[in-house]
Amino acid sequence: MHTGSSDDGEDNKAEVSMLSGKLMCKPSTLQLGRMATLLHMITWYLLQVEEYGGADDDTALNGIRLYCINPNNTDSTVYSIESDSGKFGQWSIITWCPRGFLVSFQLKVETPQGIIDDTAANGIKFRCTSGAIIEGVGSTFGDYGGWSNTCIRGGICGIQTKLESYQGAFVDDTALNDVRFFCCD
Repeated sequence: MHTGSSDDGEDNKAEVSMLSGKLMCKPSTLQLGRMATLLHMITWYLLQVEEYGGADDDTALNGIRLYCINPNNTDSTVYSIESDSGKFGQWSIITWCPRGFLVSFQLKVETPQGIIDDTAANGIKFRCTSGAIIEGVGSTFGDYGGWSNTCIRGGICGIQTKLESYQGAFVDDTALNDVRFFCCD
């Protein structure tokens, strides 16, 4: 098993944001004449997004939930991993790779707005092993950064987020500020 990180290289705002613990898909054991350990990989995901609220404080992207599956289809176990998430917004519909696994990503981020409402992360796109690019329903603010490094073999199998905790009423909240994904083969 090789594990490395793949991130967009940007520090996206917020001195008050905290880095969450790293969450990984769990390994499974496969017996084909000998024992082998395989890490499950990610093929679909959901986003937790707060819709635009006009004059209200907006946080946009609050969470990312990833679904782990066995890469060799030897069992049908599917389960989710979810790094720390904010308290606002609804979970989207599932977005999935038509074939293969997630291998790289592009994060949509709004730059700091000064005294105007900040949102930080607003959306995310993933590239699949098949080459397909998939995008969940995010918010409209900000721009996409560059693509992360691509997982060389295998695919994305873990997540770590940087999240600003709820600051209270009448304080500008941003929720999810940055994300790092981990590759496994």
